[in-house]
Amino acid sequence: MTQNQTEEESKLISIPEIEEAIESFKKELETCINRIQELLKSEDPVKGIYFAQEIFESQRDKLRLEVEIDSRRKKINRIKLGMTEY
Repeated sequence: MTQNQTEEESKLISIPEIEEAIESFKKELETCINRIQELLKSEDPVKGIYFAQEIFESQRDKLRLEVEIDSRRKKINRIKLGMTEY
């Protein structure tokens, strides 16, 4: 087995794993978006009910998940292009 065959096998193994991680992050992202919407709907300024901290934390998680998804998509593209440095 040559080095190219080994690299090709690792690409085939890692791309599906990365795609699986992306799908997992997408599910988390959807949950996070729903949580933000629920918190926003639950606020009642007249009664003094605010969820600023929870909304902020959820928005931060949403951004983190978007970055995780984006970085993994880029990693797949680098693998497909044959770039070795990730």
